[in-house]
Amino acid sequence: MGCLKFIIKVIIVVLAVIGFKAIGGWDWVVKTWHPFEKPTQESMIEKSKDVADFSKIPEEYEISKSTNVLGYRAVVAEHDATGQKMAVVNENKTIKLSQDDFKNGNLEKKINDINKKLSYQYIHIENFKITKQGTMQSMNQTVPYARFEADVTNLPVKDIKGLIAVAKDVNGKDKILVSANQGDRYSQIISEQFFKMVKPSNES
Repeated sequence: MGCLKFIIKVIIVVLAVIGFKAIGGWDWVVKTWHPFEKPTQESMIEKSKDVADFSKIPEEYEISKSTNVLGYRAVVAEHDATGQKMAVVNENKTIKLSQDDFKNGNLEKKINDINKKLSYQYIHIENFKITKQGTMQSMNQTVPYARFEADVTNLPVKDIKGLIAVAKDVNGKDKILVSANQGDRYSQIISEQFFKMVKPSNES
């Protein structure tokens, strides 16, 4: 159960980076995370197709959560060997990031503003900093990404590294892509290999 709690906390941190402030705390975790019920990957892929098509992701990645909570729709996956987390989140009224934010210099400010709103939470991000920007392939398109590093409060892991990106679905709606891991374990290759195989869904 200790490992399970750690995984849940890391998922919360990954989602907090992009403003998942309505996670609902431990009550939500207890009610929605069923450690003894592990659905098949086929059923998780089917359940997640309103967010994106995950049917082509490599075998070393596993969808660990597909959820609706308090207005957020998110799919979380994990790299089996390293525990690195990836998330795809539908756009909504609270999370407002666009591809333009990567071009006009507003991205870091927008994310810092979100993190300020999260500062009251027991687990939250501090000292968020963008370290590099570039492009990668996802959803059958070239998408902008930003590499980041940040400190984490109240977790055994004190620092994380990762990326945040924005892709568009077939209807032009933004999909926010996030990947993160403990600072010395984060792999850009793992992130890019996963997101390259995430495809747009006709049901998005």
